[in-house]
Amino acid sequence: MASLIRSHLARLRKSPLYWAALLAMLPYGLGLCNSAIGDFQSGVVSAGLWGQPLFGPGLLMGIILAVVFSLFFGTEYADGTIRNKLIAGHGRAFIYLATLAVGILSALALYAVNLLAWLPRLGWMLRNFPAPEPSRLALCLAGTVLLAAAYCSVCVMLCMLVHRRSVLAVVLILLMVAMFAAAMQVQDAYETAVSGGMQMVLDGNGEQQWVFHEPGQADAITAFLYDALPCCQAYRYMVLDATPRMLLYSAGLAVLTTVLGLVLFRRKDIR
Repeated sequence: MASLIRSHLARLRKSPLYWAALLAMLPYGLGLCNSAIGDFQSGVVSAGLWGQPLFGPGLLMGIILAVVFSLFFGTEYADGTIRNKLIAGHGRAFIYLATLAVGILSALALYAVNLLAWLPRLGWMLRNFPAPEPSRLALCLAGTVLLAAAYCSVCVMLCMLVHRRSVLAVVLILLMVAMFAAAMQVQDAYETAVSGGMQMVLDGNGEQQWVFHEPGQADAITAFLYDALPCCQAYRYMVLDATPRMLLYSAGLAVLTTVLGLVLFRRKDIR
């Protein structure tokens, strides 16, 4: 398995696509930092100011990884790489897990570059931003790492099961965009339920009416999705709002997709 990981890493170091992704994380990280500084200068004083630059990368991590994985690992079937690894005597489980390990390492490297983008401004931020609670900070950091691992496990599962690169790219990108859009809807529904306020509804005649809702609780499905959907988690980490349950959901998604991917990959006909 170590040789498989080294092989992937060697390819990754030579990949122009991955280097382009790393470079793209620099302006993204700087933009998140500037956004937090802008909020502070406009009068926002909150420990959540640290959440934007520290954990903002998780918000678009799925889409970024979908592009990188589909175009990098997606070539393995077309090039006959997986077939050659099997002929060389590598087990399918080792091939799959090596791909996952390198995928997670590549995602963490993207995250690290994003953090390095605003390192020159760290001193100013430490002097001016309110210090966050270390426990909340640690929980959000662990959640973001698990979130990246969950994204990687989903992407690797599809990369190892879909042999046509063009189909893989479309499926992965559409899946991540759909998850992002769904999370925005869930977040809106949850905040409307717990915060109250005016909401537009249709009456029995099909006419639009504005109705005031008292603050309350979201229904069980909305509350579950608010904790479980990766993009909802990423947004909540940005405001330093994390719970152990969210971390368990990310870990569960990573384990579930890895086990499912391994089972299906073992049965896949590779020619």
